[in-house]
Amino acid sequence: MTQRLEGKSAVITGGGRGIGKAIALAYAREGARCVVTSRRFEDLEQTAAEAPDGLVTAVACDVSDDSSVKEMADRVHEMFGGVDIVVNNAGIHAAGRFMDIEPETYSRLYEVNVVGIVRISQAFLPGMLERGRGSVVNIASTAGLFESPGQAPYNASKHGAVGLTRCMALELAATGVTCNAICPGFVDTPMLDGFADLVGAESEELRAQLAQRTPMGRILDPSEIADLAVYLGSDESSGMTGQTMAISNGMRMS
Repeated sequence: MTQRLEGKSAVITGGGRGIGKAIALAYAREGARCVVTSRRFEDLEQTAAEAPDGLVTAVACDVSDDSSVKEMADRVHEMFGGVDIVVNNAGIHAAGRFMDIEPETYSRLYEVNVVGIVRISQAFLPGMLERGRGSVVNIASTAGLFESPGQAPYNASKHGAVGLTRCMALELAATGVTCNAICPGFVDTPMLDGFADLVGAESEELRAQLAQRTPMGRILDPSEIADLAVYLGSDESSGMTGQTMAISNGMRMS
């Protein structure tokens, strides 16, 4: 245990399952005090229960709702007085043929996957700017870097998250606050189960098919994304901003 995040505090959205849970537990193991948020409080409680030394606190929040974000942020500020790291991980998915997907689906994904980043970041950036330090880590996707069939709303929203990351980084560059995006490929999370349901496939069969599409012949474990998020939240990455890092078992090389 290196305690690379000792003395830091963090907020991780979508922290009840999958990548967000893995990041929260990794941050806690590295010494950070964390608040995890999502709409499913029971999932958050499980994350908190698995964390060491009571370092993770569960706070329900819907990133698509202004009042919910404000209520959560107020509580976090009471607890920590501000945060050093914001991980924007909350996200939703949709799939289908372009001509079959209603515009409302695009709006719903954009509201969570892009505007959710805006709400959460704007809630905590003032304190970071006042202290002259901080890290914003946005969890995007390789779908935000390249095209893929049958996922137009998701791809569009993740392209938006990538573009937002770069604009935020440019405006914040002189302030001591960094902003970077992690772009995972196929990760073994509950989102894959939801995708399997959408396309009418068995979950394990889908995982095997996706693994075969990668040069390394496997899908990612959430802990591998968490390791990169630890680096981006630590002082080791203080000179890195505006970057979109693909981690995809070699599926996307750029």
